[in-house]
Amino acid sequence: MMKLLAATPQTLAKVDAILNGSDGMTAKADDDCRLVTYTEAAKRLNLSRPTVYRLVKLGRLEVVPLDGVNRIRLKSVVDFANGTTR
Repeated sequence: MMKLLAATPQTLAKVDAILNGSDGMTAKADDDCRLVTYTEAAKRLNLSRPTVYRLVKLGRLEVVPLDGVNRIRLKSVVDFANGTTR
């Protein structure tokens, strides 16, 4: 703790970046592995849940099975929102 209190601003910036997951050594945004529920995807896209289910069925949103339930890759939600999906 004493080292952290005595650290330079550059060191503190590096520590902050690491804690925020942007240290340059973590996965790039393209390799984002965060997952969201169907409800969360619907909220982020301002769509209904049934519409999100249809988008998954059409292959527009990528689904990952996780412990018996499906989750949607956050990257596919962002790509869909930006119009960069297939």
